[in-house]
Amino acid sequence: MSSALLNFKSNLSLSISKCSQDFHIASVHKMDSWDEGTDCCKWEGVVCDNKKGNVIGLDLSCSGLHSSLFSLQNLRWLNLAGNYFSNSKIPSEFGKLRSLTYLNLSDTGLTGLVAPEISLLSELVSLDLGLNFLLFRNHDFNMLVHNITKLENMILDVVPYSFLNLTVSLKHLSLSDCYLQGNFPTQVFHLPYLQNIILSSNPNLIGYLPETNWSSPLRLLDVSVTEFSKGLPSSIGNLKYLKTLGLSHCVFTEFIPSALGNLTKLTFLDISDNMFQGQIPDVFGNLNDLSFMDFSSNKFSGVFPPSAFNLTSLTFMDFSSNFLQVQTCLVAEHQDLDLHSNKLNGPIDTIQEPNLVRVVDLSQNEIQGAIPSSFFDLINLTALDLSSNNLSGNMKSCMLVKLRNLWFLDLSFNNLLSLTRCSNDVNSTLPMITQFHFSSCNMQRFPSFLNASKSLELLDLSNNQIHGSITKWEAEGWEGLASLNLSMNFLTSVEQIPGKHLFVLDLRSNSLRGPLPTPPQDLNYFLISNNELVGEIPSKICNLSFLYVLDSSKNKLDGTIPDCIGTFSDQLSVVKLRTLNLNGNQIEGSILQSLTNCYYLEVLDLGNNNINDTFPYWLGTLPNLKVLVLRSNGFHGDIQNFTGTFSFSSLQMIDLSRNEVTGHIPPSYLKI
Repeated sequence: MSSALLNFKSNLSLSISKCSQDFHIASVHKMDSWDEGTDCCKWEGVVCDNKKGNVIGLDLSCSGLHSSLFSLQNLRWLNLAGNYFSNSKIPSEFGKLRSLTYLNLSDTGLTGLVAPEISLLSELVSLDLGLNFLLFRNHDFNMLVHNITKLENMILDVVPYSFLNLTVSLKHLSLSDCYLQGNFPTQVFHLPYLQNIILSSNPNLIGYLPETNWSSPLRLLDVSVTEFSKGLPSSIGNLKYLKTLGLSHCVFTEFIPSALGNLTKLTFLDISDNMFQGQIPDVFGNLNDLSFMDFSSNKFSGVFPPSAFNLTSLTFMDFSSNFLQVQTCLVAEHQDLDLHSNKLNGPIDTIQEPNLVRVVDLSQNEIQGAIPSSFFDLINLTALDLSSNNLSGNMKSCMLVKLRNLWFLDLSFNNLLSLTRCSNDVNSTLPMITQFHFSSCNMQRFPSFLNASKSLELLDLSNNQIHGSITKWEAEGWEGLASLNLSMNFLTSVEQIPGKHLFVLDLRSNSLRGPLPTPPQDLNYFLISNNELVGEIPSKICNLSFLYVLDSSKNKLDGTIPDCIGTFSDQLSVVKLRTLNLNGNQIEGSILQSLTNCYYLEVLDLGNNNINDTFPYWLGTLPNLKVLVLRSNGFHGDIQNFTGTFSFSSLQMIDLSRNEVTGHIPPSYLKI
């Protein structure tokens, strides 16, 4: 036996054509103890029969496959998982290992037809061929299930052509992501010893759950991401040992049976993204072991089941995107609670166990009243979303800053909610906050308690009542700020733009006066339309490193388009410009022909200005230009001088109205 193993070891480097380095090193170390003259039964990865001294087990995951291996005909246990056998087939020599009870060839890069000799391994109890690229002949698969009558564990990612002859001793069947299609026979669910059945990620597999005669020992059932349909039968309540039930992303309909409450062993329940409907039965009182529950994206209606809030082991609960209602919005003592996009109304109840809650999402409901003070005792809360409700009242900043672990906050679209300062705001902050959304509320001024929030990345204060100027003091401290939205307020000036590395700056629809402010160099999107800016567009705009969109329309800017646009070096980013919108200003002069260098330009809107020029037919060389608006200017002359060079190959919209041009545009120039 030792000579066969040493021969196997010596051919290891020739056998492995590809294997991840970490696994390869692990397998080499595993064979360090394989030395001639020593007892092979003491070698790592080798298991021997204590009475006869035969090698009966070999654990060489991510080792090699070599002919010397098949001389070990007393092997009972062989694990070669994690190899990569260079897209080779399963050797027919496996038929020699007649004593095998355990064979694991998963994730080995094997391809082609499964060798029919596998069916000779009649002693097999466990067979794992998963994560490969294998196929069964119909006859060979029938022979496999006919001969291997002791099989308890089968993991395949190949298409078996018949399920009806599966051995009755089968305990574990995994056929995830096997490209199964057609109707799955319900008889498989009747196998008397079946404990685990995994059919997930077979989107063309049709089937339904049986009404009777379930395999009572079933512990795991996963048919998610299939075409399983009809309803969840009442007989599901007979599965007393079921711990995992995965039915997500199927086409189940009808109602949830009250028998669901009989599954007292359940720890994981996911029926999301189906078409279940009606009232959810209030049967969760006995599911004390349940830790994960997802009922989202269905058509449930009626009153939310109160007993779901009493599950002490629950860490994640999602009932979002349904039509559920409650008179009082209870907030359970769970780590994650998601009830967004329902019809929850009434006030929010007090939270009894604040130390447990981590995430709360009650957005897009009809919740009324004030945010209870108990919310600000959730010391471990990391994310809170109460946006798009009917919340009201005055929220004090000194209460909010008690949430020291909060990194995400969204209270937007609560028009009757306001946020006011406390006297001690100067020394208060939310140290972990990265996203702060307070759009469409009643904020009157900048939240000063955010000034020391070094981790802040996104700040949205749009559509509020903020007046005055962004002062230099208010703009300091946000070194990591990437997105700032202050649109639809009443700002009149900008002393300093917050953040040194902003990507998005939205100052639309304010009352900003004076010249166009120079934004940070890393800006991607600069939106400052519908203000009262005056003066020329500064040439510094061409120094922006990654500018994609510049929208300064509906201001009072004058002068000409800067010469630098389109005449930049390779390092300057206006070459990446996708949208240039200067509509509704007082721009004069002509259009720079250097704009043809803006290769990625998709939208050019120069309408409602004072530009005096002939039609810029040379813009037709821009391969991505989709929208061209030149209306209400002084364009003149004949537009018949188009040539085949200027094709406007991507143009979908053009507006030349209220100009002095003559002629017509050939319809072939427009890509509809």
